[in-house]
Amino acid sequence: MDRSNLSLTELTDVILEQMKTSGFAETTRGFYAVLFHRLCRMANERGEDHYTSELGEAFINDDSHIIPENTKRYHHERTVAYARCIKFVETFLATGQADWSPALQSACFPITSNVLRERFNCFVDKLVEQGLKPNTIDGYRRFTYYFIEFLESKKYTDISDIRNGDILAFITVICSEKYQPTSLGAHMPGLKIFLGMNPATDRFLCEIPEHLPKKRDILKVYSDEEYNTIIKHLDVSGNISFRNKALTILALNTGLRAVDICGLQLHNIDWEHNRIHIIQEKTGHAHDIPISNAIGNALVDYLLNERPISDSPFVFLKSVAPFNPLMSHSGIRNVLFHVVDDSDVEPAGRIYGTRITRHSAASRMLRSGIPLPVISDMLGHKSKDSVMIYITTDNAKLAECTLPLPKGGGRVE
Repeated sequence: MDRSNLSLTELTDVILEQMKTSGFAETTRGFYAVLFHRLCRMANERGEDHYTSELGEAFINDDSHIIPENTKRYHHERTVAYARCIKFVETFLATGQADWSPALQSACFPITSNVLRERFNCFVDKLVEQGLKPNTIDGYRRFTYYFIEFLESKKYTDISDIRNGDILAFITVICSEKYQPTSLGAHMPGLKIFLGMNPATDRFLCEIPEHLPKKRDILKVYSDEEYNTIIKHLDVSGNISFRNKALTILALNTGLRAVDICGLQLHNIDWEHNRIHIIQEKTGHAHDIPISNAIGNALVDYLLNERPISDSPFVFLKSVAPFNPLMSHSGIRNVLFHVVDDSDVEPAGRIYGTRITRHSAASRMLRSGIPLPVISDMLGHKSKDSVMIYITTDNAKLAECTLPLPKGGGRVE
């Protein structure tokens, strides 16, 4: 086969066939088929029939499909997926076999100034020394890189060039270009560590605001009718695995976060008392979840009839050998995406994943008249007031039926 003469469509079809032969799950192949379709569409718009490195670079940098519309915020998982897609193409063209190895999870950040690059590398080393989790390190380093990028845009070559007002100016820029203000709280500690590493910048820590501006959009949750449609689809469809059915029912009915679904272990399930006992990854607090008939039946179906024979203590395993635990947020999101999409529930601009199932579970409890403190307990909140984020202007009147609202919570936004 002369690989260089293959059209882009022929090329991607061959790679997808290789993925099938190599044992990739149908859902995974479907995911990359969508990406390859986007790549072919971009090539067609550029008037190209064959793959070029310029096309690959343009594809990785393309952000025209990002939702919501009119945003151009960095999306790390999307960048990794697009980069891996292009790696499949280029390694196949070079060797005849696509390289299936995972894409590098942490982006390589180009820094022009040698001094700033060295300070950034020392900062990353410090994060590792502190024993922070990989996801935390990745978030901190990416956010701090954007700060260095901001400094270089001002022609600074070292942190000693920083002036009063630069920190606030950076926060303003980053909120307008890459991050929502509400997400800064998760990344700002990294910038504080970076600034605190040197006496020349330690004095600028006071410029970081204590309370960042907040913007809270109303998240469109699943209605009762849509919830029932999804549940009915789980019951009647013969194409949904027991694992995916159990995972979806657990997410929809308990509001568990993806990280806690991934971390669920066999010993956490107390069949004798019909409870699931976990320590939440986000809060570190113990959380007990009642096992309803729907949850219990779905788990039993999976554990007895489908779960691979394995010594792994984790409940949910991948469906292909070597049957490793399902441990990524994106994996949970993909399962929920396909279940909801196949049930013909219209996306209507909504996100997919456990964020919407968590909000939907809270909203459904609220519509049923369950008091806020009870909802808070059922969702495993660290603070009883945290449940207030699920009350939107759409259901404010329903909140009047719940007891009690936290002090100062009379005005619902």
